[in-house]
Amino acid sequence: MASPVLCVLLLVIHQLFFCVSGAEFYSSVHEMTKVFGYEQKMLQQIQKFVAENQGKLDFLRARLREFETERNEAREWGPAYFDSPLNQYLLNKRLTVDWQRVENLMETSTGEKSLNRLRKLRNRDTMPDKKELEGAMDGLLRLQYVYRLKAKDLARGILDGVDYGTQLNSEHCVDIARLALRDQHPRLAHSWLLEANDRLTGGKKESELKPQILALLVQAKKELEDFRGLRETYQELIQIQPASEDHARNYESFLASLGENAFLNESKPILEHAPLPEDDDLVSEFDAFSLTCSGHWKLTPKEQRHLRCGYVTETHPFLWIAPLKAEELFQDPLLVLYHDVIYQSEIDVIRQLTNNRLIRATITSTNESLVSNVRTSQFTFIPVTAHKVLATIDQRVADMSNMNMKYAEDHQFANYGIGGHYGQHMDWFNPTAFENGLVGSPEMGNRIATVLFYLSDVEQGGGTAFPQIRQLLKPKKYAAAFWHNLHASGVGDVRTQHGACPIIAGSKWVQNRWIREHDQSDRRPCELWDDSLATLAQILELKKRIEAQSASS
Repeated sequence: MASPVLCVLLLVIHQLFFCVSGAEFYSSVHEMTKVFGYEQKMLQQIQKFVAENQGKLDFLRARLREFETERNEAREWGPAYFDSPLNQYLLNKRLTVDWQRVENLMETSTGEKSLNRLRKLRNRDTMPDKKELEGAMDGLLRLQYVYRLKAKDLARGILDGVDYGTQLNSEHCVDIARLALRDQHPRLAHSWLLEANDRLTGGKKESELKPQILALLVQAKKELEDFRGLRETYQELIQIQPASEDHARNYESFLASLGENAFLNESKPILEHAPLPEDDDLVSEFDAFSLTCSGHWKLTPKEQRHLRCGYVTETHPFLWIAPLKAEELFQDPLLVLYHDVIYQSEIDVIRQLTNNRLIRATITSTNESLVSNVRTSQFTFIPVTAHKVLATIDQRVADMSNMNMKYAEDHQFANYGIGGHYGQHMDWFNPTAFENGLVGSPEMGNRIATVLFYLSDVEQGGGTAFPQIRQLLKPKKYAAAFWHNLHASGVGDVRTQHGACPIIAGSKWVQNRWIREHDQSDRRPCELWDDSLATLAQILELKKRIEAQSASS
């Protein structure tokens, strides 16, 4: 039996490809722990049913022992049970496919009462469904793509170098590969199919899975234009499972359409991930985000040599007594990380304030505010007047940023589950958002700056990536990042594009303070030039060139 780590794998990560269900516990570990408790009640109903069906329910007893073993192992893990995405896969599978088998067996005249109670538990809005199971597998593919992980390692329970002691079987690998093909990830599908083939163990299961693996490999090789490999795989397929006449006719027609030249080249090894781009290669926004998350895009030592660390004392007299520890991460645009600027006692209050208030996060699009697979987390907004701790935090933000907090938005708190992420975006509002009435209190202007508090550490992944400046902030509890979203001229700064990288293991809590630009002119005045068109460094460089040309002439 797989260890309890395997369930977490695919349950929480439903971000890119599916509509969300009512429960959506996968988008928050905080919410997922509530659902986990329902399984114990479901086990109790099975126990009652078994008591009424002594002698004829051996299969059901075996299933019960298997489920209880999983739960006992989970208890031994304690809270760490949910710190790996692998555990969620098996939990989700139990609550969908395996529990359906149990229902079918229990559907007899005896035990009807227990069966009805079990169905009532399974039909709760907060229980997962098969669409979430597919979304969870998609989340695994996202982790594999963003962090350039290997299917072989993932199947062995190794997540970005950390061994969780779990194994996926051949059937699991086939399911993941099938979803990867459907969602146009042929490289990833190919790697999972090879792993599925390696994990075949013989017997009836192999005779069922082998033809499926070969048929899917034919499809993957077609997508990857490995036509010689396609033909060899197809020949192997028809040897163990002769195709129907229609199937054979369609295949021959497909070969004819390719022409003989398609098979002249040797079959080359298919890379699991595309090669890393060269410096002058064009890269999509998502790939730039992924490369930053995985650490393949980062600042060079030469680019970092002007950055400083130190104590901030000048923005408020109180800081002479209690200076802030600041780490400069980028100068233009300004990006600063403040250390130890929120305290555990304040985080405890925040957790109490957010209890039972989290809902699925939304994004602001061009025409509406909507739930999107670009952002998978649970969030809530709480006004500063809700508790004195929030006012204290705002005063600290004012000291840190030298900004007027009177026109800041409500405090936003978010919890990301395993694989939870927020794709690349800008915090500032697009002009069309104002035109379409999607911005609350538009008279306060755009979001001039952001302060992002990290309320928890994250075991693996979950960083904040700034692909335009190749900077990755790894979550550090009690720290806060600060940056300007707008140029001094008031134009949105595209260089501040950022995103929350997928979480591999752990739970991530953050607090956002979005500061509006109204009444900030004395805090951040405009420059003497339009800094959205040229930076001061560019202007000085141009001035030097003009002076040099004048001197030479």
